[in-house]
Amino acid sequence: MARATAQETADRVELLAGMILAGSNNTECLAYTRHSWGVSRAQGYKLVKRAWAQIKDDIGESGIDRQELLSWSIQTLMAAAGQAMQQKNPGAVVSAIRQLDHMTGTGYNSHRGHLRH
Repeated sequence: MARATAQETADRVELLAGMILAGSNNTECLAYTRHSWGVSRAQGYKLVKRAWAQIKDDIGESGIDRQELLSWSIQTLMAAAGQAMQQKNPGAVVSAIRQLDHMTGTGYNSHRGHLRH
């Protein structure tokens, strides 16, 4: 099989980044690279790694602040908990609250601020 051009490689990395952002895990992405493009396992890993690096760079270049991201995440989880309550889905409510506790460190099970021995 012929070696991919720089543009083909860039397009592949872009496609993999889209797959990752759409919820595909690394294993799915790797399988896609091997079946669709016939690349080796090692080359597939390199492409997936480049896709993750591109996502990281895109986030860094966006100028998003950690506090802004945390605020957005909290608001989204609160909205999800509210929607779950309206739908009478206690499991989803508990899950959203548990995630809020984990992110903010405000709950009973939080280790934030406690001394560890």
